[in-house]
Amino acid sequence: MKILMKMVLYMVVLGVAFSAPAFGESLSNYELMQELKAMKSRIETLEKELAKKDTEMEAMKQDMHKAHIAGSGKEAGAPAEGEPEGPKWYDRIELSGAVEVEFGNIHEDFKDNTVAGLPSDKVQEHDLTLATVELGVDSQINKYTKGHILFLYEEDEDGDRVRLDEGTIFLGGIEETYGFYLLAGKYYPHFGELNTFLVSDPLTLEIFEIRESAAQVGWENDWFSVGAGAFNGDVQEDFNRENNRINGFFADVNMHNPEGTLGGVSLLMGLSYLSSVADSDTLEGEVNDNNVDGNINDVSDYVGGIATYLVAEYGAFSFGAEYIAALDDFRAGEMAYAVDRLGAARDTRPVAWNFEFAYRPIDNVQLAVRYEGSDEMYDLFPEDQYGFAVSWELFKYTTLSAEYLHGEYEDNGTTVDRDQDIFTMQLAIEF
Repeated sequence: MKILMKMVLYMVVLGVAFSAPAFGESLSNYELMQELKAMKSRIETLEKELAKKDTEMEAMKQDMHKAHIAGSGKEAGAPAEGEPEGPKWYDRIELSGAVEVEFGNIHEDFKDNTVAGLPSDKVQEHDLTLATVELGVDSQINKYTKGHILFLYEEDEDGDRVRLDEGTIFLGGIEETYGFYLLAGKYYPHFGELNTFLVSDPLTLEIFEIRESAAQVGWENDWFSVGAGAFNGDVQEDFNRENNRINGFFADVNMHNPEGTLGGVSLLMGLSYLSSVADSDTLEGEVNDNNVDGNINDVSDYVGGIATYLVAEYGAFSFGAEYIAALDDFRAGEMAYAVDRLGAARDTRPVAWNFEFAYRPIDNVQLAVRYEGSDEMYDLFPEDQYGFAVSWELFKYTTLSAEYLHGEYEDNGTTVDRDQDIFTMQLAIEF
């Protein structure tokens, strides 16, 4: 419409120009110039009015488009039929992942093979495995909403398995929501930091890591984070075995300083609580099934747990410390691992701790040492374990690591006295 009107106006001007000699017979040159100036002014006024009309028409089209979207449920960012396309859906997707290939060698030395059922003095195993493959999908749906999906493959003694490891929706956590957020889905509730600078998982993670379908609310700013949530754990109390209900709760509070504060020190320290440590991935598999129908694991009482952690970095140095413990005993017969050398069931209150120190002499090399241990885990995990690891970034996002750990299962009248040496080499990539 705008183009058509301009063409008409320009044709009028041209017509006037070409008929100037005819006008000149009755008009002087001065009068002709005045007439042309007046016509030019009228054309400019018409063009401004056309531009204003175009702006009003565009605004009206946008309002109609939004009303159509609201009525049809169509995504707000999607263009209407016939309009130029905006940002593609895949522009909001971010992919990440990791691949880890490991060679492992385990050597066990039994100090006392006189007890019936024990193996020979020395046992050695080694294997080459595709230990881990991760593929993460993250999407910023809009200003307030994020989506996260993580697929995980692990090769272990149970064979190959691929699973949807995490799937979450995150709402808020920005200035407009004053730092408040909601997180819901399948994920790992924050019970302890479970941090490490080495290749293998620390005992704190091996014993107490938990993965559940949960929902939590929280608040965070530049210095502090607090959060609390609930989940429906698989482990039930005896008198609740017929019920399927939300029975697990967790909470975490931590302090973390912004970059550039505290003289260049990066600090994270916090405290976590879990209402039922029996729902952790490892301990859940150790709960004895006392039900007649054999479908639900149960304990006589929920046993809570507490975790405290500290992670600090300064320049090329890093340090991590963590202590996690159950707050009460599991009774004899509730945990399958809690048996003495003669097979009698015992009480158990699981505990684990981990201390690590790392140093980067150059940008692409890291040296790390660890001292860790557990208590009342019987033959399931060593009471003391220590070792070191060297990691070398061969190329960008490509790392070669070597790790050695020595673990000791002490003979305290309930467990078998033995030592364990583990050597691991890992080639890993991230993207």
